[in-house]
Amino acid sequence: MLRPDGMLLFSTLGDGSLQEVHEAWSHLDALPHANRFLSEPQIAAACHAEHLRCTSEVVTLHFPDALSAMRSLKGIGATHLHQGRDGQVLTRQRLNQLEAHWPRDRHGYRLSYHLIYGVSAS
Repeated sequence: MLRPDGMLLFSTLGDGSLQEVHEAWSHLDALPHANRFLSEPQIAAACHAEHLRCTSEVVTLHFPDALSAMRSLKGIGATHLHQGRDGQVLTRQRLNQLEAHWPRDRHGYRLSYHLIYGVSAS
């Protein structure tokens, strides 16, 4: 419950976040290697029901290699999986396979976040 003059602000990740992780790993196995998130319409509907305004943006970071991208995930605590993990060690061979399939452009290996923000209507 908020005070009469209080505000609620939040941010969360939406569907499409970490898509590059899903894409690269899908070529190696069928196991989950990153969490899935609710879609923007699902989050927007929940916001609307609670009289919150919702906005979103996609932020894409670039890294020199896939390992750097994965380390950045560990650095923000995004390596925790809701469904657990298989416990396999990332060997040099598997890393090379990941890099071969990781989406990249002229700026490097991409890692995208679909950020969704909510704020209480005033």
